[in-house]
Amino acid sequence: MSFDLNRVIRGRVWKFGDSVDTDSINPFYLYHTMEELKKHTLESFRPEFPKEVQPGDIIVAGRNFGCGSHRPGLVLREVGIAAIVVESASRLFLRNTIALPMPIFVARGISDIVQDAEILEIDYPSNIARNVGTGASVAIPRFPPMIEQIYEYGGLPQLARQRYLAEKAVR
Repeated sequence: MSFDLNRVIRGRVWKFGDSVDTDSINPFYLYHTMEELKKHTLESFRPEFPKEVQPGDIIVAGRNFGCGSHRPGLVLREVGIAAIVVESASRLFLRNTIALPMPIFVARGISDIVQDAEILEIDYPSNIARNVGTGASVAIPRFPPMIEQIYEYGGLPQLARQRYLAEKAVR
């Protein structure tokens, strides 16, 4: 499933604080099927989240999002989260989430411009995240070209496969 970085994402915000850990995002140590995981995603931080999250919603969080283990945020995509915008993310979570690909953006100051249930618009081509209600905005840095390719091809495995096939055809 590729992700078009050129489209504007608009959705309702679920706001979280700092250090949201992967065991809370993706409690695989307790629940072993995707259907079970979806029923318990982020419930330790927000008990209502699994029941009330809707397709197209956006997660906004503070610093160190995805700290903890190596688990990526695949379950967030499965419950319908359209994007994640954070002050900072753990390096491993960021890399794994991009490889899926799940849209994740690091935007300094994002926690200051949006509250729970407000509408956030992410305009990557214009490098901006904007609170639709207040007009407040923050910059979204551009990804390096390699990361943009990962999104374009639908994930790191798909990009690697395309590169392998292209090299094989040249030989």
